Amino acid sequence: MWILGSGGLAENYYPEDDPNLGVGDEVNWTLGVYNHMGSVQYVVVRAKVLNSTLASPDELAGKPSPVIPIFEFSRVLLDNETWSIPFVWRVLNVTISERRLILTELSINGAHLSGEFATALAGFNYRFVFEVWFFDQAVNDLTFTWRTNSSQHSVWTQIWFNMTVSAPL
Repeated sequence: MWILGSGGLAENYYPEDDPNLGVGDEVNWTLGVYNHMGSVQYVVVRAKVLNSTLASPDELAGKPSPVIPIFEFSRVLLDNETWSIPFVWRVLNVTISERRLILTELSINGAHLSGEFATALAGFNYRFVFEVWFFDQAVNDLTFTWRTNSSQHSVWTQIWFNMTVSAPL
């Protein structure tokens, strides 16, 4: 799995190459997933918004982040197939409380999402975490980990950003 910037390259991840975003700034990424598992797979990519204190996925323990996904993409991937996923997003609204910025409205690929997604002191150190899940026929459910040659594997990636507002924190 990987994340590419607005031009489909490993650059230009943020408007004007600045990860300090304002409300309404549009960010264009392309997520990439490659199926090298040797067979057709039903794959789900789960997007989560975290701050620096919320737990990341733990690939050694085979555990995803405990944060609830805010958006999902799903597809059946052939063996050796690459999936490019447009991920166009913007923060539509924030709430300020005791020097903390709370993300309360987001737009992802045109879908409007409302809630309290993540809180960060002074708006610093938010991150999107993307986890790859697949359908495991043995358990008849989606799973974050799989085993090959007695090794456990999981796939995830993340990218950080900050929020700025004109009101003082």
